[in-house]
Amino acid sequence: MPPSTTPKTGPSPIQWTTQALNAFWTAHADWARSLPENQPHYAIPAAAIQGPQLQRVFGEKLEIEREFTRLCDANGIVGVWGTRTVAYHHLTRQPLQLDSTLLAAYGWTAQQGAAIQTAAGQSDIAHDRLLGVVGWLLTEPVFLNDVAQLQAEYEALPACTRPNFPLGRVVCLDGSDLSEAEFPAATAAFAVNLRQFLDRWGLTQLATWDLPNPQGPLLPNLLPEGPARPAYGIHIFVPLHYPLQGDDDLLGRVREFQQQQAAELGLPPGVAGIAHHALYAQMFRLIHLDRAVRGRFQDRGPRGIVSALEAAAAPYLGRGGDSVHRLWKWIRTCRRGDRLTIRRLQG
Repeated sequence: MPPSTTPKTGPSPIQWTTQALNAFWTAHADWARSLPENQPHYAIPAAAIQGPQLQRVFGEKLEIEREFTRLCDANGIVGVWGTRTVAYHHLTRQPLQLDSTLLAAYGWTAQQGAAIQTAAGQSDIAHDRLLGVVGWLLTEPVFLNDVAQLQAEYEALPACTRPNFPLGRVVCLDGSDLSEAEFPAATAAFAVNLRQFLDRWGLTQLATWDLPNPQGPLLPNLLPEGPARPAYGIHIFVPLHYPLQGDDDLLGRVREFQQQQAAELGLPPGVAGIAHHALYAQMFRLIHLDRAVRGRFQDRGPRGIVSALEAAAAPYLGRGGDSVHRLWKWIRTCRRGDRLTIRRLQG
């Protein structure tokens, strides 16, 4: 088994995943024991590790890393945390590809397949934009500070009273307040603060401290009025009979409301209708790659790790080395609170 204290990360993985992981830990016990404790260990994305760029970082352990990546990819997970798996669909989701064989297997007509493919395409668009939201959040110092404060509060709780990961809202079905529920006082207070944090930043949950899950659009609105209805965002109700026209400027009105709510919540104005989501999505992938590689080492890593990471990121992101270096520069600038000085990210 890998080292470290196992966090509570929800239900145990299905049996065949557990068996595969146990076999991997047994085969590579020395590698597992060398991992830093008490933190998630993410698989290095396949496109970044299949080439020779990270050879100087991992040496003879490179093939073990590749095997770990293949294992995680095969099981639809992004890594492990202690003895638990870490799932994060924004990094594992695959576009839906329908062909005649699949249509026949499910008994779908060509028309049904076309409708499904269209709906899946719309979902792909939303997914791509949410990747950008994650990138924006992970480069925003106000958000990162809020996460650090929440993590400190969580780690101050006795281990046996900490909520499970992924961290989401606790909803009392009988309508009672969380403070009145059967929780230890400190845990109930944390649950209240967690909900406020998720509402403030428009998240459904935290898969880990590094992987926020932003709320996507609800079209049509699938949630009735109730405690699970998102408290963050702009709610629009259009009756079946109302004739929308091109002169409604619905998009412009929505943006105005987004900006207004950001101001009311005391959030940076850039969070309203985040622009340049494709660039921010690549920033997120670069941040995740860096975290996955550096997470293997107790210290800052071996000499040359920075240049090796940039070289590995190029095929992963589909960008040249100079472009990857520029992305890193933008990430550091944003995290210093100087996002507005980057002309490419404005407008």
